[in-house]
Amino acid sequence: MASNIRRIGIIQNAPLPGDFSNNLRALVQGYRDCIDHGAELVVAPADALCGLDPQDLAERPSFEEQTQRALDALSAELGHAPLILGGYRRFIADDELWDGMLGEDSDDDGEAEERRRAALVPYLLEQDTVTELEDSVVTEIDGLRVFVRLGERELLPEGEDFDLMVHLALQPWHATAAADLFDTMRWEATTNGTPVVLCAPVGTAGGDIYGGGSFIVSQEGKPLLRLPFFEPAAKVADWEKGRPCAALPEPRDLLRRALERGIADSVRNHGFTGACVPLDHPNGTLLAALCAAALGASHVCGLSFANDEPAAKELGITVRKLDEPADDKMPDATRARLRAAIATATAEELGYMLICPLARQDIMMGNFTLYAETCGGLAPLGNLYEMDLHMLKALLQEEHAGLFGALTEPHHPETDRIIHERADRNIPASELIHNTPLFEENEVRRVQRRIIASALKRTQLPTILHVDSPAEQIHVPTTHRLND
Repeated sequence: MASNIRRIGIIQNAPLPGDFSNNLRALVQGYRDCIDHGAELVVAPADALCGLDPQDLAERPSFEEQTQRALDALSAELGHAPLILGGYRRFIADDELWDGMLGEDSDDDGEAEERRRAALVPYLLEQDTVTELEDSVVTEIDGLRVFVRLGERELLPEGEDFDLMVHLALQPWHATAAADLFDTMRWEATTNGTPVVLCAPVGTAGGDIYGGGSFIVSQEGKPLLRLPFFEPAAKVADWEKGRPCAALPEPRDLLRRALERGIADSVRNHGFTGACVPLDHPNGTLLAALCAAALGASHVCGLSFANDEPAAKELGITVRKLDEPADDKMPDATRARLRAAIATATAEELGYMLICPLARQDIMMGNFTLYAETCGGLAPLGNLYEMDLHMLKALLQEEHAGLFGALTEPHHPETDRIIHERADRNIPASELIHNTPLFEENEVRRVQRRIIASALKRTQLPTILHVDSPAEQIHVPTTHRLND
């Protein structure tokens, strides 16, 4: 390698969609931190400038113009070290493909209207220079042959060697993502005989959590640098003299931190100053502990129609005692909905987000009352099974002794297993019954019927944090594979 570039810096920021000024400020600060520690090449996330998942914002011409202005402003702030990152750019869409999906769309002259779609593309920024990088092309930077890969889109360049792979990750975090992604990058490094830099953002968008944890792997597959998970950071490593870094955190610790990050982002990004938690629900204490860790105890209010509030004393959160609806002859469903209305009004009075306490099994089996437990802006536990909740309680109990009392193993774990096989893995019921001796036919059919019967209720849930599985399905179809 005939290049002087050895020290590589990684910026791991928490970009907000369309917030170009703050995103730009964070990038400049991260770049300067890397330069101060001797970086000769700096890498930032693909969406570090434009923000996580801007959706239809990215389709607007004004968004593309703002992106280009921000890239120019960023390049003007650079020193000697080039910067690699991504940005949204609009392309002319394939007319045949779009006509097939959307139907004919003509202007007054009868000609097909030009359609554009937005996509992330990689950029190389040098002082006062912005260069868009082509797909599957090796770029030379000060004698270093660099291949930039955006997500999983670009194929490896054919017949062309490179000295370094830069992977700008786009995938959201989930429970097994950290280990899977690290193993994949180690395989890439050893297969291609080059170091790999993986750069990922931090933040939450639409229930997806982006965990950071960026790293550098040597050509022998040894980790040389790892940034923290779920928090912004900027670090530099020497890819030739770097020392092995620490091992990955425990999965249960990552799960807890993912939930805390998702709660904090969701509450603050939607303009709330805190969270209200329904303490009377079986998951109320667990949610209160997670919210207190994410937002600070002073920004969490427990709502209770009962008098016993041991969780509040242990966690230091405030509690609002709410008055029960007066009519003793009121149907249970009506009472639950009135309770939810009172809780919602209290949260609005405080300027807090009301948190929905439902977990995965409750949601899939329809064990809730519509417009009662479903009220709220966020369901942090909606992607978690009973064993996940048990694990989190055991972890938090280590810090808050006696918070959950005597913990016992969850009842009927086979229900969760069936839901997982049916709704996450798309395994037909007939296959579960005939090929899996663990499941009884009556139980499989019972779960199947409940999933089908509660399908409409699930379409009216608040945002769920996707932390357990990348393939989880809430709005599963009521026909086809569920009715086999």
